[in-house]
Amino acid sequence: MSDDKDEVVTVSNKGYLEMKPKGKGWKAGYAVLVGGSMFYYKNAGDKPKGHIDIKGMTVVADTKASDKKKFAFALERDGKVEWSGQSNSKEERETWIGHLNNAIKLEPCEEPSQDGKGKRKKAGFGRKLEENVGIAVADSSVGKAIMKKIINEETTTLINALKALVTVESGSDKKANEMEKNIIKIAVKAYILVDNKILKGDQFLVADKPLRDAFNLLVKVFNGRQRAKKERVIEALQRVESDLKKAEKVITDLLAPHLDPKYMMKLSSIFATVANVKFLETVFYNESVEDELEKLIDAMDYYTQFHYT
Repeated sequence: MSDDKDEVVTVSNKGYLEMKPKGKGWKAGYAVLVGGSMFYYKNAGDKPKGHIDIKGMTVVADTKASDKKKFAFALERDGKVEWSGQSNSKEERETWIGHLNNAIKLEPCEEPSQDGKGKRKKAGFGRKLEENVGIAVADSSVGKAIMKKIINEETTTLINALKALVTVESGSDKKANEMEKNIIKIAVKAYILVDNKILKGDQFLVADKPLRDAFNLLVKVFNGRQRAKKERVIEALQRVESDLKKAEKVITDLLAPHLDPKYMMKLSSIFATVANVKFLETVFYNESVEDELEKLIDAMDYYTQFHYT
């Protein structure tokens, strides 16, 4: 870094990843890229578990990774892997690779400030809460019972329609089923945090505005997509993607201080699946999913009219 003490180097990218530092196994965590250094944490707001200075390294898509790590990328020095990461999507991997290619030209940095992030949970109650949440999520019937308490019929319809669209768009029942399970797991955990008064239900309503904006725009696009030029539809879907990512950030910031990184990866995976223009464009112009798309839009329309503000 420069000798100028007033110099500030901003964080260029951050997010939840599965990571494999040299000599260690894969583990979910939170990564922050600042200058020519990568810091990794168990959760956002924690003290770093380690870091790697990456100036002069080579960034590669990790073709040696297994099928379960198909969105992996790596940092190499002299042809040897020093650090590997696994993202939730190809697009997310490309974003990381782009930022890393810029970062390997920069000087190493000190640990970045974590202002605005949640405090680490207290060991005693936090551990007990995590055990209770783990028990609830381990039993899918318990998870579904809690879902009935916190999700109404219209929201259930929305999830089912979304699941059907993911099945068609991805060609994989497995991916759609995994997304549904992840939604249930995250919802159960959020419910328990609120029920234990660790978080307030009203805090989640901050995510309601961008979510409502996204749904409203999707309804308008659906109703007018046959008349509008495709490029205008794509522009609107890009705005939808942006709004959904805003909602994701709010939910992530709320849950990250309290949940294990593997569950934050599940949350990231949900949004990576549906909050992108490619997915939205595919389902909006696929006649074979017209019925399910209409159900999804109807559920979104109901949400924007009657859901809590």
